[in-house]
Amino acid sequence: MKKLLAIVTIIALVFSLASCGAKEATTTPPPAQSSDQNNTDTQTQPSDEKVTLRMITWVQESNERAIAELNAKFSEKYPNVSFVVDTVNANDYPTLQNTRITAGDVDIITNLSAFDTYPQDFTIGADKPAWETFILSGAYLDITDQPFIKNWDPNMIANAVSYKGRVYGIDVGAVGFNGVFYNKKIFDQYGFKEPGTWAEFENICNTLKANNITPITVGGADSWPLTSVGVSAMVGAFEKDLNEYAKGLWTGTRKLNDERSMQLWKRFEQLVSWLEPNCMAISYGDAPGRFVAGKAAMMIDGTWNSAAIEDLDPNFEYGYFPIPGDVDGKPNQLQGKYDMQFNIYANSPHKDWALKYFDFLSQKEVYGPFVSALGFFPTMPGVETSNEFVNSLADKNQNFSLAWEKFIITPKGIGQYAAGQCFNINLLKALGGTVDSVEELANLAQQDWEAAVAAAKAAQ
Repeated sequence: MKKLLAIVTIIALVFSLASCGAKEATTTPPPAQSSDQNNTDTQTQPSDEKVTLRMITWVQESNERAIAELNAKFSEKYPNVSFVVDTVNANDYPTLQNTRITAGDVDIITNLSAFDTYPQDFTIGADKPAWETFILSGAYLDITDQPFIKNWDPNMIANAVSYKGRVYGIDVGAVGFNGVFYNKKIFDQYGFKEPGTWAEFENICNTLKANNITPITVGGADSWPLTSVGVSAMVGAFEKDLNEYAKGLWTGTRKLNDERSMQLWKRFEQLVSWLEPNCMAISYGDAPGRFVAGKAAMMIDGTWNSAAIEDLDPNFEYGYFPIPGDVDGKPNQLQGKYDMQFNIYANSPHKDWALKYFDFLSQKEVYGPFVSALGFFPTMPGVETSNEFVNSLADKNQNFSLAWEKFIITPKGIGQYAAGQCFNINLLKALGGTVDSVEELANLAQQDWEAAVAAAKAAQ
C-alpha cells in the first residue's frame, strides 16, 4: 500500500504541476543539443587533485542534514573532494547569494524555489526575477546537454529550471505549504477530524481556545512563516483562481479592501486570535519544539519540516491538512511549489567536479534517499520516497497546484502595507505592529497598491 501511495503521489505531482500555468520564461522544453561554451561533458573524469567545493544554502535543519549526508556520500566515492557549506537565515539568503556570486566565491548554489513568478503582461513595470538576472549575467552554468538531465521529470525541467529553452539547474523536489501540522493526540481527545471547511476549522480553533489550549503556533520572529506560508495558505483556500485575483488587483477589477477581500481579512483576524501569544518572538527553528511539547495543537509550516518534528520525538503522532475554505474538497488539496534548486556558478574553477556532483545526484540510488530525507515529493520518475509522512499525504496530493506566492507580483516601490503577498498581517497591533484593525490595514494596503501601480504607469 505504501508503494502504491508513493506512485500515486508522484504521478499526481507530475501531471498536476504540468497544468499549473507556467509563466512565459519557463514553458519551452529544452532542445536536445547545443554547442554552448559553458557545457562540460560529465562523462569525462575530472582531475583527481584535491578539490574543495564551496556551497551556499539557507538555515533549515532537515535540508542541511540531507545535504551534509549527500556531500559525505560524494566524498566517500571521490575522496579528493571536500565541501565547505555556508548558511544564513532564509530572509538573508538572497543577500548571501548576491554577495558570493559577485565575488565569484562559490561553486554550487542552492535556491529557495524554482524559476517562476515571472512578470506577466498586466504586471506593469514589475522587476524581473533575480534568477533571470543571474542567467543573463552569465552566473548560472547552462547544463542543457548534460546526459544526466534525461533522468529527471521533463515537466520539472521545462517548468522549473528552464529559460528560453535552456536548462540552468535541477529542482530536487516539490513541497506543499498551505496547511498546518496538527497534534493527533489533542485532536483525538476532543473528537476532532481534519476539517474540510472553514466553519469546521473555526469550530476546532474556538473549542481549543475555550479549553485553554493554544490552537496554533508559528515561528513569527522570522516573519516569512506567517507572512508567506500562512498568507499563501489563507489566500489559496479563499480564492478559486489565484491568477485572476492577482490580475484583478493589477487591473483594478479587484481591490485589497473590496467586499470579498474584506471577508478574507476577517479570517486573518480570526487566525491572529488563535495564534500562540508572543508568537512573533518565536524563531522558526524553535516552533517545532513548542508544537511537540504541546504548547499548541497546530503549527503553521510547510510539509518540508516534518523531519524536524520527528527528530524531536520519533513517537510523536502528527498529521497535516490544508487550511480549508468554504467548499469541502474531501480532502482539500495541497498547494505549494518546486523547492530547493541546485545551480552551478558558471565561472567556478571546479565546474568539472560540480557537474560530476550533479551527475551523482541524478542517479536514482542517490536521489531516492536524498529526497526521502528532505521530505519532498520526488521530481525524478520511478523514484519512490521512503518518507512515511510524504506517503501519508497521497490523498491530499491528487490535484497539487501552485500557491499564492507563485502568482502575486507586487509593483515596484510598493509600500510596507501591501509588501510581500499583500496581506502583511504582522503589522497588526495584535502581533506587535502599529495598525489597529484589519479594516485599517486593508485600506492602507490598497492605498499603497494604487500608488505603486500609478507610479508604474507614469513611468511607461
